[in-house]
Amino acid sequence: MKKTILIIFSILIMKSIGSTQTKKHNIIGVWQVYSPTIGSAWNAHYRFFKNGTFKYSFSQYDDRGRIEAAKGSFRLHGDTLTLIIKTRIERVGGDLVGGGMGFQQDELVLDGTQDIEVKQKNTNPIDINIEWLTRKGIKAFKLQNNTYYLISTDPHNQDD
Repeated sequence: MKKTILIIFSILIMKSIGSTQTKKHNIIGVWQVYSPTIGSAWNAHYRFFKNGTFKYSFSQYDDRGRIEAAKGSFRLHGDTLTLIIKTRIERVGGDLVGGGMGFQQDELVLDGTQDIEVKQKNTNPIDINIEWLTRKGIKAFKLQNNTYYLISTDPHNQDD
């Protein structure tokens, strides 16, 4: 009887570990907010890599924001995605100029900036509840009020 209970307990532990690992593998790739397709530019999106690192890029439609991206490490455990931001990419310098018709949505945009990588001072873990969604064969997850759609299973593909 004790041996049977021990075997069942071991199977339950292995199943739990396996399901967490499967979810981690499911998150590897490129996930874009709002849409499963790419328009004339990228919306905000995550790139999750197999080595446990991530890159979050802010929307390319925002031509005035100074922060372009955040980089760090991630951990997925059950329904919790933990992000640790280590660096961010910032735009410095430049001038405000008139925006172009079409691609640029705003009448004033930054032009002539330089990108620099800045070390993050606050590296406290950020825990976010993740909810996995599947809609008509489209893979997605929800973080807070935003839905992110799988664009590619290769985070190195379609680099922004």
